[in-house]
Amino acid sequence: MPPRSRTGRGSRRDDAARFAAERVELRTPYALAEVIPEEGRPWRRLLRLDGEDCSHVDLRDPTRIDFAYVRRFADVADVLAPPRAPLDALHLGGGGFTLPRYLAATRPGSRSEVAEIDPELVALARAQLGLRTDGRTLRVRVADARAVLERRRADSADLVVLDAFHGTFVPTHLTTVECVAGAERVLRPGGAFAANVIDAPPLPAARALTAAAREVFPHVAIVATRKVVRGRQGGNVVILAAATASALPHAELARRALRGPVPELLLSGDELTRWLGGARPARD
Repeated sequence: MPPRSRTGRGSRRDDAARFAAERVELRTPYALAEVIPEEGRPWRRLLRLDGEDCSHVDLRDPTRIDFAYVRRFADVADVLAPPRAPLDALHLGGGGFTLPRYLAATRPGSRSEVAEIDPELVALARAQLGLRTDGRTLRVRVADARAVLERRRADSADLVVLDAFHGTFVPTHLTTVECVAGAERVLRPGGAFAANVIDAPPLPAARALTAAAREVFPHVAIVATRKVVRGRQGGNVVILAAATASALPHAELARRALRGPVPELLLSGDELTRWLGGARPARD
């Protein structure tokens, strides 16, 4: 990955030339993928799949996260261990590989295994989105995420992140109680599970996956904007779960969620029970 540039107008002009790129469009076996460089700052790039904004990366600064739901994943990683302590993470879904790059930058020595089913998307990320693998600190498995999860050794990860989509839907076999139990199996004591769901009112998919997490983990929370939580509009719902309360310090995570450009709410306990409204989880 290129070194971060010096500040100043000259360095920005130099970087604009060094990172110069045109919009790329690629039909993969799974989606129409587009990489769109930001005008004037081509080192900042958007990945769009089938017309939906999917990931954003900054090639100069992997610690910069623009998408709120990825920031919520990063918040969990930030509080799981002391600063700069390495983590072992399993990522179910690759996309723009923003979070693995963030972990490598903020926690040197971290090891990320990523399951991404689309080989051409992986190739595109290598060519356009700064993906660099070395077989140890960052390893990509071109395979179904559930299969990778089931092969993973027990007690081998500090963080399991589910961020896999077919269009705007999480594949059904990744949303069941059994799949969430698989994530719990591979987590070490004190580890955390985080999942992203895109849903529309009345949020049936988000509620069902949250209910599945509650069947498996004793500590569960969701994070979303106020309008999404109250069913006024669709959007991202991030589900957080852990076996121990210390892995999900709710006060700190709630504070971080509120300070984003669009403040988000964290629901847990009785508030979450009311929000679920008796939703039932899916099973294999």
